[in-house]
Amino acid sequence: MSTNPYESPKVPTALQSTPNEDRVTALRSVRIALLILLVPAVYNFICFNFPSYANRIELPIHSVYLTINSIGIVLIVSAIWFFGLTILEFVAGGLHAILARKSILDDWKATLYIIVRRTPLFAVPGAALWAIWVAAFYQLQLGFYIASVPIGVAAHLLAACLYVPLFYRWYKMERAAARQMTT
Repeated sequence: MSTNPYESPKVPTALQSTPNEDRVTALRSVRIALLILLVPAVYNFICFNFPSYANRIELPIHSVYLTINSIGIVLIVSAIWFFGLTILEFVAGGLHAILARKSILDDWKATLYIIVRRTPLFAVPGAALWAIWVAAFYQLQLGFYIASVPIGVAAHLLAACLYVPLFYRWYKMERAAARQMTT
């Protein structure tokens, strides 16, 4: 038998590209965190679109708001599910291009993946804070600022537990790369 000259070359299995395990784990973490945060999001959606007070007046525009909000939630959840990690990688690449030209982008992304793996752990208290805010605002009918300020401060501190270590690691990487260039 003769060889087919149009046949694609054989690639050894060792050379075939395999997905980056850290990226796959980070993607899974983003999706788990999204599912965790979807619970208070639906609770917020229900409380916003179907208020519990008795003297509400049903306006025709309500169905328009309900439709727009439903479409918005589906689009946002879909975008985060499919492109959430890609967006984070894009932002990391942009920050790297602007702030850290001495270090290696792949190292930045590897650090991003390590930090993103923690997101489900932080999504649980984040979801609890969001649910507490929804209950305080809609069920207890506390004022917006009374509910939002303390819960918002706690939520921002919780988020800082993710991005501050990331920024610090990136800073250390850039400093180490700059030191290596000078020596």
